[in-house]
Amino acid sequence: MYLPWEGFGFTLLFAASGLLLMFVGLLVFDWIVPFKLFDEIHNGNEAVGWMAAGFLISTGIVLGDAFRHNSGLLQAVAYSVLGILLNYVGYYVWELLTPRWSLNGALAKGSTAAGKVCFGIFVAVGLMVAGAFS
Repeated sequence: MYLPWEGFGFTLLFAASGLLLMFVGLLVFDWIVPFKLFDEIHNGNEAVGWMAAGFLISTGIVLGDAFRHNSGLLQAVAYSVLGILLNYVGYYVWELLTPRWSLNGALAKGSTAAGKVCFGIFVAVGLMVAGAFS
C-alpha cells in the first residue's frame, strides 16, 4: 500500500543527494581551476559568482531531468555525475577554443563578462545533457 509520506521521503532523499552532488561538484571545480573558487566568491568576485551560479543551475537542470527520467536514485546520480563532468569538459573546451583569451584569467580578474559567458556555457551543457535523457 502506498502511503503519501513515502513520496515526501523520496523527495527529501533525492533533494539531499542533489545538494550533495552540487556541493561536491563545486569542490572539485575549486580544485581544478587555477584560482580559489570559494575565496573569490567570499571576496565578492561577481564573475566567479556568475560562474558558480551557472554551474549550480546546470547541475540542477541535469539532476531534475535525471531524477524524472530514471528508475532509481543510483541511476539518476550516475547521470548527474556525467552532467557535472561534462560541465568541466565544456569549460575547458571553451578555454582551448579561445587561446587568445583565457577564461581562467578573466574570471580570476573579476571580468563579469567572462562570468556570464561561463554561466551560459554551463546552462547550455545542462540543457543538452538533460535533453539527451528524453
